[in-house]
Amino acid sequence: MIKSIKKKFTNAYSYCIAREWLLALLLTLTIVVIGITISLIAHPFMSLNMEPTARNLADPNVSIHYLANWDGVRYMEVASQGYHDSFVTGFFPLYSILISLLEKIIGSYLASGLIIAWISLVGAIYYYIKIIKLYFKVNNLNAVKASLLFVLFPSAVYLMLLYTESLFAFLSLGAIYYALKGKYWQAGIFTAFATATHITGPFLVILIGLILIEEKVKLLNVVKAMALGCVGLIAYMIYLYRNFNNPLEFIVAQETHGWLHYTFMQQVGRINLIEWAMLILVIITTIYWWKRRKSFAIYSGLNLLIPFVGGQFGGFPRYCLMIFPIQFMIYDIFRRHPKTLNSTIIFFGFCWSWILILFTAGYVVS
Repeated sequence: MIKSIKKKFTNAYSYCIAREWLLALLLTLTIVVIGITISLIAHPFMSLNMEPTARNLADPNVSIHYLANWDGVRYMEVASQGYHDSFVTGFFPLYSILISLLEKIIGSYLASGLIIAWISLVGAIYYYIKIIKLYFKVNNLNAVKASLLFVLFPSAVYLMLLYTESLFAFLSLGAIYYALKGKYWQAGIFTAFATATHITGPFLVILIGLILIEEKVKLLNVVKAMALGCVGLIAYMIYLYRNFNNPLEFIVAQETHGWLHYTFMQQVGRINLIEWAMLILVIITTIYWWKRRKSFAIYSGLNLLIPFVGGQFGGFPRYCLMIFPIQFMIYDIFRRHPKTLNSTIIFFGFCWSWILILFTAGYVVS
């Protein structure tokens, strides 16, 4: 009896560990369940931020309505009302389009947004595991451990919220994986959807082009992939031109949100500890990858334009979550030092939990 149970357990373990998609699904379920459990326990004891724009007030009878606080409200607004004014054009369309389509089936914008985010997280982790295996030549177990640096990154709480981060991560990591494999058409298609999802999509276009060059893909095919990758952004710009007479209306919206109002030096006194930590981490990442893989270094450096040119630190740690070379670097440095790697993962987990608790009460740490 015991031997039979042990054999079944061993077979099930072997089956799971050999399949990246199943590992991604199990890790996603674990993260979501733990995150919701932590928030449900802590939320009743938190003093809520009473600012009207801070909390999702549209679903007060749903116990986890706070998973759509802040920008989550805006994505549901676009899904239900479309781009009714210039302010919301800063929220790129693909995520809201998907929410709107799914809502017609299940009848809830909140549930639709969370389901799409969680399914996208499965895809993001799947491609993250495949990239780690491909680039670092490790097995599935080590790749899963490496993926914990991504899903427990302090600002990675947004991967389980009604935010666009999971969808953008899924599309970006898919594009990076196919580019590393030299599959330019697939990389271009994933990038096209990514540029319709997030304002930093153009940085991804450059990254994919550079990776393909490093993989010695023919220049003409690199150009094809990059051109295809711009389709999502171009389509959105055409829409904005037709409806707002300005294809760059999303830039105007970003100015309304606080971009381009201040220089970096004017913002220095307002930068909090986590923002300083992220800024330094991005700079270190850029330097680290310069002699190892220039595409990763340039991509990381491009994201420094957000604080240095845009003068924007609100949400910067969330943007850093999408700078995947950061997590790749941390894994590369610590993978031969298991104790340090495990300690880093545990530290990230504590930060992740605390940021999640604050977010559910309506406070933004990143």
